[in-house]
Amino acid sequence: MRWFVLQLGIFLICIPQDFCNNENERTEEKIIYSTSVMSMVKLLEMEESLKANLDFYVQEMQSKLELIKLYRDSLKREPLTTLEEKEEYMSNPLNAFPLLRRLNQDWPKWLRYMKLAISSKKTKEMEVQLKSAPSDDDLKIALKGMTRIEIFYNQHAEDLTKGYLLGKKLNSHLTAPDCVALGNYYYNQTQFSGSTHWYRMALRLHTNPKGMIYEKVLGLKRKRIYKKYAKALLMESIATDKSKLTSTEKSEWNRLAKEVTRDDNYENVKKVIDEYLTGDEKIFQEVAAKLKRKPSKLQRGCRGEWPPKSSPELICRYNRDTSAFLKLAPLKLEFLSVQPVILLYHDVLYENEFKSMRDAAIFNASMIDGWTYYDFDKKGNPKWQDRVVKTIGFQGTTATFTLSINRRLGYMSGLEMRENMMLYLTNYGLGGSFGKHFDYVELAKRPPNFFADSGGDHIATAVLYASDVPLGGTTVFSKLKIAVQPKKGNALVWFNLNHDGEPDPLTEHSVCPVVLGSRWTISKWFHERQQVFKKPCLA
Repeated sequence: MRWFVLQLGIFLICIPQDFCNNENERTEEKIIYSTSVMSMVKLLEMEESLKANLDFYVQEMQSKLELIKLYRDSLKREPLTTLEEKEEYMSNPLNAFPLLRRLNQDWPKWLRYMKLAISSKKTKEMEVQLKSAPSDDDLKIALKGMTRIEIFYNQHAEDLTKGYLLGKKLNSHLTAPDCVALGNYYYNQTQFSGSTHWYRMALRLHTNPKGMIYEKVLGLKRKRIYKKYAKALLMESIATDKSKLTSTEKSEWNRLAKEVTRDDNYENVKKVIDEYLTGDEKIFQEVAAKLKRKPSKLQRGCRGEWPPKSSPELICRYNRDTSAFLKLAPLKLEFLSVQPVILLYHDVLYENEFKSMRDAAIFNASMIDGWTYYDFDKKGNPKWQDRVVKTIGFQGTTATFTLSINRRLGYMSGLEMRENMMLYLTNYGLGGSFGKHFDYVELAKRPPNFFADSGGDHIATAVLYASDVPLGGTTVFSKLKIAVQPKKGNALVWFNLNHDGEPDPLTEHSVCPVVLGSRWTISKWFHERQQVFKKPCLA
């Protein structure tokens, strides 16, 4: 480098001064064509050359137009006019995830591609619209939701790309860029065994004519996927045999992982992978199944693998006991557990009540700003950075729909409702879930004067299901092996504290990842202090 700089300095110093001056003084000589017919003949040649360039430009523009039309046709879907139709469409993760990813990754590239061809008022409008497109953080949350569905329900990459969710065929699918995004997410989380299947599916889907779009517009070349797949396969081998490999062997594997990304090794890597891809996808799935961990109790519950509970105490009947009003209009009640008490009421929420709450949340901008986002880690602690659900609170003291819901909850639970009319409307997102948690505050974590300052613990919880969820979204009590599938109009009520007022750890519960459908719930926590006359033993 020093030699290069020295030689360049000597060259600049040794340039004759008059050479620089002559260059500055030199002007381009203008040719006058009109004074001679023979001179004007040259103009024919000039225009012929320009026409040839114009023809080339037309061909280039035509090629670009064909790609744009191809992409436009790939986005065609049935018209969605009502809010219900749009919500149903977006409640399918195989529609929601590709759309969110396209707006984040693909559309900005298409905008640049079209602006290179022609800049118009419409491209400027698109540029403004894309400023509100999903962010990178939003895409990461969507990717996490997709992988949560895949892992919790033991789904295969091939099935998801073809539009299968838990064995149900849907009119949707994933594309090569979708698969690469999922593969990259797994790889960046060092979950290499998860990434290899998605890279493999990306190679299978990266074919013409759409392959031209991926390469020319999105910059997603097959060569790049080959390299990612090869590296992921090597890293997967290292991770699988980590305990068996010596430090020297690990170093060699890492060196090989770097070697596969070199351009001069590409043809060899491609040849090996092409041969590898001739294998049946079922074989890959069988090999992957052997490497997967045994499903957790929660995952088994979410998959519907628990046998139904049976006991003489678990009965269905009409409840006429917890309120004088119920003697006139009893409610359908199902006992799911006696200790702790877990009850399932049927047909206790009206459609107009839910729609009134939903419309208030959607159309009141100040309420939307107040929506909170949260998830739980493996220990059940809240992780506020993850946006898995949206929840909004209603004071419940004025609106007709909240007053009627609160009154009915009082009838169902037999508990006092005054001074605590809050209701919480919740909608789950892509793969939305709740990790294992309690609705009470554990004794060791209770601050001084807890009962006086906070109104006591949550003696009971009620969850009203405001929508049907075709797949996933089950409420699960892992320790009791109880799973409740959301059904519109039903309400789940359970007591978090026993008759001595002590927290009952058997009430630990979760919400399984939503697979298909928009999960809406209305939740209520009953405070302990209000019940001193209803439940004297808690005093």
